Amino acid sequence: MRRLRMNVAFAALALGLTALPAQQRTPPAKVKVSAVLTAFLVDSGIRTTALPWTTGSALPIRWATAAPVAVADARLIKAGTTQAREGRFLGTLGDSVALWMQITLRGSAVGLTGMSIALDSMEITGPRGKGGFFLTREMIEQALKNDGLAFQPLKCNRETEGASYGNLVDAVKAPGKTASGLWWEWHLESQNLKVSLSMLYRKAEMAQVECYSG
Repeated sequence: MRRLRMNVAFAALALGLTALPAQQRTPPAKVKVSAVLTAFLVDSGIRTTALPWTTGSALPIRWATAAPVAVADARLIKAGTTQAREGRFLGTLGDSVALWMQITLRGSAVGLTGMSIALDSMEITGPRGKGGFFLTREMIEQALKNDGLAFQPLKCNRETEGASYGNLVDAVKAPGKTASGLWWEWHLESQNLKVSLSMLYRKAEMAQVECYSG
């Protein structure tokens, strides 16, 4: 199964980051995934080459480090990613239960050049052995639309990408924000559907996404 090299490289970011610190005993705050995505869109009318590392600071994200850390992967550095930060948050989608989700920021001393959210879609078994996924990519998209996000297809086809794996690139728009590229990537691992949402601020990154359906 084909994978985008950029996606593989993002996974290397975690290798240089410390483990998530021990948290207080207070219950973690929940946050809508739509609110996280909106926070990492540029405000309308603002021209910028990179978002500041303080973007999303008001969100209840449990960061692994107090600030971004240097990356050591030569491939990432060559692509312009010299710093990264990783954390997690208790995310909600529509009426679903809250799920822990991973968030990774990448960029340089100038600021952020990308953000990714990763979540697992739990498989459930119903009566008579009938099963399904607690969250599908389609359910995630509909929940985000219900929260006010709008999507315009840019690359790959919703009808022909696989149910168990696939890529899509949309332009995502939120009220008061400038549209940006959003890469959906999903694949099945040991009956567990992995879904990731990545902000793509650069056209060159969008060009690298491969459609599984050809």
